[in-house]
Order: sequence, then C-alpha cells, then structure tokens
Amino acid sequence: MMAQRAGNVTVTFCLAPVYAGRTMSEMWRDLPLFGRERADESGVGGGWADDLAAVRDAAAAALAVHPDPAAADAFDAALRPARPTRSGRPRAVKLAELDRAVYAYLELCRRIGVAPRLPERAAGAVALGRAARATVEIRAVIGGHALRATDAEWSFGRGPMLEAPAAELLEFLAGTGVAPRPAADGGSA
Repeated sequence: MMAQRAGNVTVTFCLAPVYAGRTMSEMWRDLPLFGRERADESGVGGGWADDLAAVRDAAAAALAVHPDPAAADAFDAALRPARPTRSGRPRAVKLAELDRAVYAYLELCRRIGVAPRLPERAAGAVALGRAARATVEIRAVIGGHALRATDAEWSFGRGPMLEAPAAELLEFLAGTGVAPRPAADGGSA
C-alpha cells in the first residue's frame, strides 16, 4: 500500500507484488486497453477517403450500366473537388463530404432508375452521423430504438429494433422517406 499527497487530497493505491520491480510501460501493457497484440497500423488513416472512393466507384458502376450524362454531371456537381494538400499530405475526408457523396449517389440512382448498391461502411457511417444530429421529429421515432440495415451488416442503437434497407434508412434520416418498421423477429439491441 502506498500513499501520495496531492494538494489537499491523499491518494492511496496498492502496488501488487506482481508489479514490483517493473517499469510503468511494462505495467501499462497489462491494462485492458493493451490486451491485443501489436500489429502494423501504418495503413490506418484518418478520414473517409476510402469510403468516398467506394461511393464514387458505385456511381461509376451504375452509370456504366445506365449512362446518363446529365445525372453524372449532377453527381459530380454535388461533390466538392479533391481537397488541397498541406505539407505534401492529403487532408482527411470529413464525414460531411461522405454524407454529400452518399446522398448524391442515392439521387443519381433515383434519376437513372437503378437500385442503389451502397458500400456498407459508408452507408452505416452516414446513417449514424445523421441519427446523431437528427431533427426532433426523427429523434421521436428512433429514440429508444436500434436501427438495422436489412441489406447490410450494420446496426446501431439500443432498444427494440427498427429495420429497413440501408437506402430507405438513409432517406428516412434525411427526412425524405418513411419510418423504418419494427424488426420481423422482434429483436432488440
């Protein structure tokens, strides 16, 4: 048992015999945050650049099957040009940019008459972001519920499950679609 005085507060903590003679960095490795093996994380980057590229690829695939120059121009106009670099490194793509791209893609699919094939991670990230800043009316529907995309491997929230295809959930969260329905299996999160 060891006591240390900090101002008017005395902090008491126990150094178990297992930690005797060990450095702080050795002790920190035993904490739950460090419970996984070290791995190369050099490929992990900030931002949503890969997801934005996946949405652009999905739009290109839809336009390859159903060419429509006006729809393609509208999609491109909805997206901002590539962000400038600072110090030779590209700036991170923000969630707001991914949000614009996903909704521009949904509008593109509506214009050319094809079913959207949204990249799962992009759709889930945008849905979560929209749910977090939803209007009062939408929060009244989703409050106390979990949302699950029936055509993707994502869900979020707690409570009885509301489900719909990802595109329908996104349209609802944008205020342009119908509310999701309760899960068929009555599931909850």
